[in-house]
Amino acid sequence: MTRPGYALVLAVAAALLSEVSLAADAPAHSTQPQASRLLVDLGPQINTPDGLGIAPDGTLILSAPNFNNDHLLKQGLITRPAPPFMAAIDHQNKVSHWYDFKASDLHPDTGHVGPMDNAFGPDGNLYVADMQVFFSKDHKSRILRINVKDGKATGVDVVAEGLIAANGLVWEGDTLYVTDSLLIDPATQAKGAPLVSGVYALPLNEMQKDQPIKLKPYSPEAAEDSHLVKALTSSGKMGFGADGIVFDDKGHLFVSTIEDATIYDLTLNAQHKAVDTKVFAQHSGMTSVDGMIFDPVRQMFYVADFLGNAVHAIDRTGHVTTLQKNGDTTGANGELDQPAEVIQRGNELVIVNMDMAWATPGLSVNTQVDTFNNLSVIDLPPASTY
Repeated sequence: MTRPGYALVLAVAAALLSEVSLAADAPAHSTQPQASRLLVDLGPQINTPDGLGIAPDGTLILSAPNFNNDHLLKQGLITRPAPPFMAAIDHQNKVSHWYDFKASDLHPDTGHVGPMDNAFGPDGNLYVADMQVFFSKDHKSRILRINVKDGKATGVDVVAEGLIAANGLVWEGDTLYVTDSLLIDPATQAKGAPLVSGVYALPLNEMQKDQPIKLKPYSPEAAEDSHLVKALTSSGKMGFGADGIVFDDKGHLFVSTIEDATIYDLTLNAQHKAVDTKVFAQHSGMTSVDGMIFDPVRQMFYVADFLGNAVHAIDRTGHVTTLQKNGDTTGANGELDQPAEVIQRGNELVIVNMDMAWATPGLSVNTQVDTFNNLSVIDLPPASTY
């Protein structure tokens, strides 16, 4: 039997292929009824899911920073905090602990670890953005390497330091590209100054256990760190800039600024520097752009709209089609609940519902953090139709 949401996505995709329009002018289309369905109930152990990577055997690795702990404790919704950890989701959608952070893995100054985006490197190890910004804005964020042997996590090395808000990750060859959602603490800037964020390129051979890359603080008045690919500016309305990051099949780097719902297309030189930066997609139908991926078969970008409770598809012209958008819900029935990340698993678009409304008051469709923690999924048209 064909699922109603699946048939509707097929129709949307067909329309997407037949229409070419300017991203800034054309209205976003919306699928109704609901296209997403519930994939996994994560339970109380994961109250703030975020990064979603995929292992060589197809297992999904989910970061659980559990940033909602303090809020849920204050609201009386939980009685004890849920420790951050890395979860595994197998082909039957069973959730298990893949790696539990040890005391030695916590930042020595903050006493915390905040695993966000994660991605397996060419060396077979998992690299994780450790976002420390909710504990300190004094350049405490790091890149962690979870060493893997025979598919099992064995321990953590710190391989890069000095970011403020390490967020998105993507590998291109032997280089890890990282978004830092804050290059400058807004509290140190003049009122009304644009928010500054950026992208770094970290070569694999420089990320050593005993000598991690030490990124120097960014200043527009000083020479930039040699690893900086590009600094970006945005409105400052949310307090987070560069976020989603992905390469297409032509070697172009695409980076989103979450708060301005803008995706940039960056052309890089051999030294990993942006030599040309242009707006690829910016649309009134997108409230924000968080995590994003590129599908080389369908030639589509899929993006999570964190503030808008939506997931969008974007074609090569920058035309935006909304696959799912809903109001303020718990996500218990598969609706979107502040989606932060998307990833493809076959013909499934798996969506992480972060549900972190306390961090976005007055900005997001989602207004309350609840105790329903889940992943949603949208069925994509079979690749054979392309």
